[in-house]
Amino acid sequence: MPFIALCKCSPSVLQMFRQNVRESASEEGEDEMAGGDGEKKPRMPHMFCKTLTASDTSTHGGFSVPRRAAEDCFAPLDYKQVRPSQELVAKDLHGTQWRFRHIYRGQPRRHLLTTGWSSFVNKKKLVSGDAVLFLRGDDGELRLGVRRAVQLRNEALFRAVNSNESKLHTLSAVASSLENRSIFHVCFDPRFVCQCTLS
Repeated sequence: MPFIALCKCSPSVLQMFRQNVRESASEEGEDEMAGGDGEKKPRMPHMFCKTLTASDTSTHGGFSVPRRAAEDCFAPLDYKQVRPSQELVAKDLHGTQWRFRHIYRGQPRRHLLTTGWSSFVNKKKLVSGDAVLFLRGDDGELRLGVRRAVQLRNEALFRAVNSNESKLHTLSAVASSLENRSIFHVCFDPRFVCQCTLS
């Protein structure tokens, strides 16, 4: 399946994707036949994966959807309307339903997910660099997955970084930088927020 390599997804997203492909392949139908030459070709699933930009994750924006992806994966819009729009309902791997407003607007005109998108970004703690996968099954149900940009692969490393000794070392370095009026950097990842108390 060469199209899986286009988006590096988490194992759970890939499992959902593979299951959908298996279900599609097991169904017998005339749409599996190519042209009439009798050669069977697997149907390409209706899906897309997009790496989120800063504007996709901002609180006042929306999610910019590539035109071909929107036309392939989402239900068709009525372009005769002044502001074509529709409500999309997508289910994530946990069975949670997410509602988004899909609109087509702007100059140049583009597809956007607006209402509901910021809530999704905040609840999932998405940041620029993460990726979102939309997949429409043969049953028409829209599914949704997330791939994190940086995944902590070693929990021991996280515990070491999050240890009291590490915190004291970091605070000591910051205090020294402040005392010397030198620059220091702060890195923040909202997915790994820990509560620290100073006494």
